[in-house]
Amino acid sequence: MLIILGFLLAACSDQGAVAQDATPAVQANWLVDKAKSSIGFSSEMTDEKFTGSFSNFDAQINFNPDDLAGSKVVVSIDMSSADAGDADRNGALPGKEWFFVKSFPRGKFESTGFTHLGGDAYEVAADLTLRGVTKSVILPFSLKIEDDHAVMEGKLALNRRDYNIGTGMWKAQDWVVHEVTVVVRVEANKPE
Repeated sequence: MLIILGFLLAACSDQGAVAQDATPAVQANWLVDKAKSSIGFSSEMTDEKFTGSFSNFDAQINFNPDDLAGSKVVVSIDMSSADAGDADRNGALPGKEWFFVKSFPRGKFESTGFTHLGGDAYEVAADLTLRGVTKSVILPFSLKIEDDHAVMEGKLALNRRDYNIGTGMWKAQDWVVHEVTVVVRVEANKPE
């Protein structure tokens, strides 16, 4: 049952959903290959590990390793598109105790700054909004750019309770642990 996220470089395929979410416009200079990109998550329920993913996400990406100050990423995630690998979990996630998608249909990840750590290693500071709660996060990631093709991979640990995800009987860790790991992989290309 869980979670999240959101994040980093995802896909520009649904500009209407981004606009409805009042996401600031970003002049994108990368187009995400959704077939080769993913936003996944993993956690543990009743001592059993499970994984899941979000099948519908949109992003506007303007990233230049030579101009990190001018780089910006905004990602919008359709929270109802979560698949946690189990019919019971999938049935519960959209509900009021978890994502409450009726009131909070989208999550948002908006970068506030990038840092180059050396080689292919970077990190992005961002505001992550889930279920109406915004928190600052740091997502470390690797980035390989060859010609007009980029591959980004990152991983972030979150506490679901920081976002009021899992209320009522799910608030404690008796059934579902609080820590959720978000795993992001993005392949993107420069537009022709």
